[in-house]
Amino acid sequence: MEPISFASFTLASILASLPANGEVVSKPTITTHISPAIAGQWEIDLDSSITMTKEAEARQAASKQQKEKSPEPKVNADTKDGLLSQNEKRIVNIKPSSSQKLMASAAKSNQCRELYNFAADNEMWAVSGKEWTYGRYLVTHREEGLPIIALKTVYDNNEVDCSGNQIDQTDEALIAFLNHDGNQMQWCADPDGTECFMNFTRVLP
Repeated sequence: MEPISFASFTLASILASLPANGEVVSKPTITTHISPAIAGQWEIDLDSSITMTKEAEARQAASKQQKEKSPEPKVNADTKDGLLSQNEKRIVNIKPSSSQKLMASAAKSNQCRELYNFAADNEMWAVSGKEWTYGRYLVTHREEGLPIIALKTVYDNNEVDCSGNQIDQTDEALIAFLNHDGNQMQWCADPDGTECFMNFTRVLP
C-alpha cells in the first residue's frame, strides 16, 4: 500500500474525534455524519492518469474551448448549373496500434490490486498483497466545496504490499477532499477537485 501522508488542513481536529475501537464517545467535538454512499468495497486505480474531478475537468475544458479556434473542417459551398455542391476537406490522423499497448493490456491481469473496505460503522480495512491495514474513517460535509474524509490507520501488519513496498503505516493519518459519483470516487488535495491523487472504482456494494 502506498504510504499515507498527512495533509496540512486546519481540520486536523477531525482525527481527534475518531473514537478508538470500542470506546464510547460521551461528547462530540464536531458535527459530522457517515456518508453511506461510500460504504462498500473499492479498488484503487494505481495506473490512473486522472488528476481532477469530472466537474473540474469540464470547467477547464470549457474555458480552453473558448480560447481556441474550432477544429471543424472547412466546407466550401457553391452552385453549379442550379445545383448546390460542396467540397469538404478533412485531415485524418490514424495512429497505428503498437505492440506496447497489447503487452500492457496483457500485463494488466497481473497488476497490483489494492482493495479498500469502508463499513457503515466508521471502520475501514485495506488489503494489498500480503499487507493489510485496519483503521477508522469519518466523512464531514461542508456548506461549500467537496466533503472531507479523515482516515487514521490503527493497525498495519507490516507485510510487503503488492507493489513490493514494506511500510508500517500504524498511526498514520490522511485528510482529503472526497469526490464521489456513483461507482467512482476520488480523493483530492483541494476543495474544487483540481488535484486528485487517489482514484477508486467500486467493486462491491
